[in-house]
Amino acid sequence: MTLAEQEPTEAALAAAELAYQRPLDRVLVHRRAVMEVFVTDAVRHGDDAFAVAVQAPRAHSYYNDHTQRPALLDPLFLLEAARQAVTVVAHQWLDVTYDTSFLISDWTTEFTDLAALRARGDAPDELVVEVTTRDLKRRGTRLLAATLECVFVVGGRRAGTSVVVAGYLSRDGYTAHREKSRGSVPPLSCAMPHTRTGTPVAPALVGRERTENVVLTDVALHPDATTALRAVLDVPVRHAAMYDHPLDHVPAMALMEAARQAAVLASDGSEESGDRRYARAFGATFRRFVELDSPVTVSVTPSAGERLTVDFLQDGESVCTAEVEVAVLPEPEALDADGR
Repeated sequence: MTLAEQEPTEAALAAAELAYQRPLDRVLVHRRAVMEVFVTDAVRHGDDAFAVAVQAPRAHSYYNDHTQRPALLDPLFLLEAARQAVTVVAHQWLDVTYDTSFLISDWTTEFTDLAALRARGDAPDELVVEVTTRDLKRRGTRLLAATLECVFVVGGRRAGTSVVVAGYLSRDGYTAHREKSRGSVPPLSCAMPHTRTGTPVAPALVGRERTENVVLTDVALHPDATTALRAVLDVPVRHAAMYDHPLDHVPAMALMEAARQAAVLASDGSEESGDRRYARAFGATFRRFVELDSPVTVSVTPSAGERLTVDFLQDGESVCTAEVEVAVLPEPEALDADGR
């Protein structure tokens, strides 16, 4: 039985024994800045079941930068909460050493109760990420790969799920893999130019207030008969959240923000504000590392149902594909306690 199938009372029991007084050690979540650590506690419930406490920031320059009114918890913050939760579980209970690199190959997320994600405003929002592990692959005692299923529990309500398929490489193994796959030593983000390469889209069109949080430039809507949007990926290498520490590639979280922005803009297809469009579902496959020193094109095409396909192309190759579903939120005055 997965955590998604368990009764809500189990989530309530998990929440009751978790603490929110202080963040966990930053090394547990691969962060350099303490302010980027959102997990505050973690407990184990069985061989493959865990619960992780998360406190949302109230004045973060990125995760609180959104135009929805009333505000919902930022979907990218919730993705980061899941990433941090599964990283804590791997280090504390799966014998993964601190110098190990995590490589995400597939990541699917769906938020099923948007009303539960309403930000309180008068106090920090707190939630529990319930984690179950499966399909663990080991060589001896060393973990090579795992699937980690997450359930977001907010105020006792089950608000969504997230499933991460990850591989784990030692520091030496990662370095060798990067140099072999690329054919050279990749540059670090701290060594890349700090200037933007194009014209960023207006922040309000993608549900942001600050230009520094926009990661799409030179956007064209409906450039041809089959494409809803085409843009250039431009993630500021000095971005304090997406590049909390130097990296030799564009991180998965930055790609998910780009997918969200592209889908929000393409879902409406007009020059109107994105303040009522919320990315409620993500599904991404990461085929290879997105390099820092070669341009990336972002293309959006319609998919099944209400979903949009966001494809990232680099050097003529699809390096990541995401499926994003965007929900249109009711007018603020029409949003009741049940979100209808």
